[in-house]
Amino acid sequence: MPSVLGTVLLAATLTAVPTASAASPVPGALASYRMVDLGTLGGDSSFASAMNDRGDVVGRAQAADGIYRGFLWRDGQMIDLGAFTPIDVNDGGEVVGYTDNGFAGHVWHGGVLRPLGMWPLAINNRGQVVGHTDAGPVLWTNGHARALPLTEVSDVNERGEVSGGVYVPPSGFHAVRWHIGRATDLGAGPFNRSNTYAINDSGWVIGWQFSADQSQRGILWRNGRALDVGTLGGSFTELRAINNRGEILATSQAGDGSSRPALWRSGVLYDLSSAGVDTNGEVVDLDDHGNIAASIRQVSGSRAVVYQPS
Repeated sequence: MPSVLGTVLLAATLTAVPTASAASPVPGALASYRMVDLGTLGGDSSFASAMNDRGDVVGRAQAADGIYRGFLWRDGQMIDLGAFTPIDVNDGGEVVGYTDNGFAGHVWHGGVLRPLGMWPLAINNRGQVVGHTDAGPVLWTNGHARALPLTEVSDVNERGEVSGGVYVPPSGFHAVRWHIGRATDLGAGPFNRSNTYAINDSGWVIGWQFSADQSQRGILWRNGRALDVGTLGGSFTELRAINNRGEILATSQAGDGSSRPALWRSGVLYDLSSAGVDTNGEVVDLDDHGNIAASIRQVSGSRAVVYQPS
């Protein structure tokens, strides 16, 4: 999931890293995708925010009265979560998010809302949650919040490894992986700026740095090295999610200047629009089976959808 601070830094600061050559799509290398419309709660629109590996999707949907409510989509049914904004969901169906009145962080499970005492960003299958309190980033485990020596957090994997970022005086910001009290600086390139979006169970971290032409580039940190995943022929790529197969979901600029949904796999960045994924929307998450959660714009409103590889 994309880091809020990473987006702010992107808008506020133009610094860069060396440009890697663009990865070219390989014709016929991707399966085609079938789109499943998740529907709404009676209104015109819905938006996806995250998915788990059991096929559950969470997001916001419009009810018949026009008011947006949280939803959990499971087995073809959209469950109304009420005045709640879901952020993430684990394989046990635990959903973290915010209540609409006061923006307080909660866990929803089986119809029960449990307060967290923090603003959540991600939850793993052990029920650990990363997020923020007024005092800074924390890792929440079994009702206890542990302060983290980071400036920003973005995700947590099954081993309790946390992806995030840390301010480096006087003007730097570096992507970091934290685990059991140790923060590993992942580097930031010659321009001293990077941040994270997500981490998988192998400890692979995705995030961003800047290219020499001051464009955002998607970076994969693995085995102590930073890899620029390239583009679809344009200048930028923004990574969205990484699964445990090492596949990365992204949005990338093509040579004609348009933004395209993309999938990085085994060193190649593929244009998903050539496999049936709509360019008129936003891809948001990817599961271990290759399913993609997205929101697409329609003539009237927007729809949360899942793209299933066939």
